[in-house]
Amino acid sequence: MLLRRRRFPILQHLGVFSNPRSFLLHPLHSPQYSSSKRNREQLLNSMRDLKTVDAALDFFNKMVAMNPFPSVKDFNCLCSIVVKMKHYTTAISLIKRMHSLGVKIDSWTLNIVVNCLCRLKRTVFGLSILGLMFKIGLEPTVVTINTIVNGLCVEGNVEQALGLAERIENMGYESDSYTHGAIINGLCKVGDTSVAIGYLRKVEKRGCKLNVVAYSAIMDGLCKDGLVPEALGLWSEMTGKGIQPTLVTYNCLIKGLCDFGRWQDAAILLGMMMKKGIMPDVQTFSAIVDNFCKEGMITRAESVIGFMVRMGVEPNDFTYNAMINAHCLQNQMKEAMDVLDMMVRKGCLPCTVTYTSLIHGWCKIKNMNKAMSLLCEMINKGLSPNICTWNALIGGLCKVWKPLAAKELIFTMQKHGQLPNLRTYAIILDGLFKCNFYSEAISLFRALEQMNLDRHILIYSIVLDGMCSFGKLNDARELFSCLPAKGLKINVYTYTIMIKGLCKEGLLDDAEDLLMNMEENGCPPNACTYNVLVQGLLRIYDILRSAKYLQLMKGKGFSADATTTELLISSFSGIKGENAFQEFLQKLVGV
Repeated sequence: MLLRRRRFPILQHLGVFSNPRSFLLHPLHSPQYSSSKRNREQLLNSMRDLKTVDAALDFFNKMVAMNPFPSVKDFNCLCSIVVKMKHYTTAISLIKRMHSLGVKIDSWTLNIVVNCLCRLKRTVFGLSILGLMFKIGLEPTVVTINTIVNGLCVEGNVEQALGLAERIENMGYESDSYTHGAIINGLCKVGDTSVAIGYLRKVEKRGCKLNVVAYSAIMDGLCKDGLVPEALGLWSEMTGKGIQPTLVTYNCLIKGLCDFGRWQDAAILLGMMMKKGIMPDVQTFSAIVDNFCKEGMITRAESVIGFMVRMGVEPNDFTYNAMINAHCLQNQMKEAMDVLDMMVRKGCLPCTVTYTSLIHGWCKIKNMNKAMSLLCEMINKGLSPNICTWNALIGGLCKVWKPLAAKELIFTMQKHGQLPNLRTYAIILDGLFKCNFYSEAISLFRALEQMNLDRHILIYSIVLDGMCSFGKLNDARELFSCLPAKGLKINVYTYTIMIKGLCKEGLLDDAEDLLMNMEENGCPPNACTYNVLVQGLLRIYDILRSAKYLQLMKGKGFSADATTTELLISSFSGIKGENAFQEFLQKLVGV
């Protein structure tokens, strides 16, 4: 009786989720009717045949018109059917209506409400329902707890989920493998894989046996963190405990191996999986296709696609996008467009990623008309270009010597709701310098300084390179000297730019001093740095110092690049009599 009298304030609060159907928002005026027991049973048994939400709502009308009402179990069954149709707000509205008509709500009913709220990503209201259950004396089940824990984890509130699980256990409720699995999965999803491993070990010490889902989540997290050997170690540990891997387990490991170029190991794991009767799905094949595409092995990727089709597995948008991107990277735009046509024929809709790859490909080969045409096409199809799309177009315009048009494109991207990022400004700045718009480039740089958008070494490296290219070495040296005061860490690329600028002006001693400063400042020169210095020395025919640094390069495992080699050959022709020196250089660099 207490349950009937109570108005359930939390259910009233859930009005924000109500379905806007008039008969749910106003009292029913349909006359109740009495029916025979047989007719009632036939009607209620027909509930399982409901296929649409409208049919379910009509059925609810018939139920509330019965005299007496069907049991709460019957109402719960109907609401569960509506939930399976994914009409969560409608299910909550039906339960509110049941309550207003005096139907005695039980734990199952409130579990349905909790489930709907969690699926609507309103788990905080689910917590309120849990509190209500305790308050009115309805016992929550493990399903209630697990649904809320999982909902919190899905929404990224893993810490809150951990706190809830702990409080519930302190109240005498036992968490099961599903509870622990949801928390472990949540921790891995937010990138706390190490915490997830710690939680796993803690649960195992308490004697709780975890299922394959928990182990698979951690393996996936380890693979995403680049810790593939650790993931394989956990796989061995899991199988050693008699827990058999599923398709999901194999997929995360195969993808992890492929992402790190270990496609041969991935192939071995694939064979092992198929021997156990677990057939690969589109995710399995797509991971392998993506790896081959990234390695430039398009023919092998096409072979995998052929094999998967023969096995009855159709490629998805991820598979096609991998192929399109691979062709674009190799400037094979006809082939990329052919894959796009095939993708559409097979019923896969191109997405922003698809168009961005194609736009980048056309920009690479300087066909801006085609690139801009694809931009218009994707916008007309309702797709929003992302920052990568705009940056590709801006870079393309700079390549065709139109950096001012690229600068104007920033206003267009902002109209479409996309703000430029550091990369955007870096591309335009570099384009202005390379296209001989020095004053415009410096003006943009000063504007970035005023907006505090210059706080990255990449921006300064581009400006320093531009200054050196335009013979403004003194300006470059002054700017370079200010970098530590701005809190910027000078990297090897920036040092190399300055060394190149000094060599260009014939200041080889200063260039050599700067190279030594690199070592002292904890930034060892790379192959490019040494090649730049050697080229500078060779251009002024300083053979002895060139030989010194060539020997140093060889000791560090660095090779002479094409420009250095060409200058060395030129040096040979100038000192034909010095056979010993020629032999030394031939031994040193193999020219």
